Amino acid sequence: MITRASALLSVALATAAMLGLSGCSSAEPVAPRDERTGDVSVQEDVVYGSADNEELLLNACLPARSDEPTAAVFLVHGGSFDTGDRDSEGMMALCNELAGQGFAAFNMDYRLAPAYTYPAQVDDVSTAVRWARQAEQVSRFGIDPDRIGLFGSSAGAIMAATVGTRGEGDLTAGTRVAAVVALSPAVDLTTEGLALGTPSTEAQTIISQYLGCNDVADCPVAKDASPLYGVDASDPPFYIAAGDAEFVPVAQAEALQSALKAVGVPVTLNVQAGSKHALQLLDSKTRLGILDFLRDTLGPAD
Repeated sequence: MITRASALLSVALATAAMLGLSGCSSAEPVAPRDERTGDVSVQEDVVYGSADNEELLLNACLPARSDEPTAAVFLVHGGSFDTGDRDSEGMMALCNELAGQGFAAFNMDYRLAPAYTYPAQVDDVSTAVRWARQAEQVSRFGIDPDRIGLFGSSAGAIMAATVGTRGEGDLTAGTRVAAVVALSPAVDLTTEGLALGTPSTEAQTIISQYLGCNDVADCPVAKDASPLYGVDASDPPFYIAAGDAEFVPVAQAEALQSALKAVGVPVTLNVQAGSKHALQLLDSKTRLGILDFLRDTLGPAD
């Protein structure tokens, strides 16, 4: 375990802010925060499962230990489904930030395309949630298994939204989660979804690779992989952020908002002007809004 002083977050954020953005890259710049509370410890290369004879790993960012169990938030990075990992600068800065605010944050790897296609990535996120509910992990990390959330960026937002709308009923059991934050999600990956704005050729290629199909128009798993079609009244509250002229058509985020509202699920949609994508959307106001959302949905953060 490596104990991090508060200066770590400032360094990580400054580093992340200098990184460029390319499509759904996980190396997205992160706006600096004004303050941070509490000491954070990081446990690296934690095994949360295995698939295809390979270990699945994450980095755990943990707040100072409290007498009361804390909520857990899994971070699902972007990267066009084929790049990125648990050590990416932007997501590790976010991991430290959430831990500094009292949440147990877990920055996770998942299997990457093109070697692995849907549902492998979503299955890995589900595996992580199920792992966190094991008695051993509850004790090890001091977490509350009833208060688990997902925070996804770009490609990771698709996975987070998919897990969030999978299944029905109790949000405190199995792979269900109590809150979802989705930055720049695409939620309808079918041909019908193409009517929700005009995705670029690059975006369509990325989605096709994720689905393992040469053509979205002829892809049997497209609907199952689309969070929009899994929405029901028992789903968790969502916080969605998107740019109105970004990589992913904003109509995708608006469609998810409409579907959730239609069945009475609380949803916040934050649309920002311009082409900012995913972690670029995390200005000071949005960061505070997300923290308030996580506190409201996951309960006290300390």
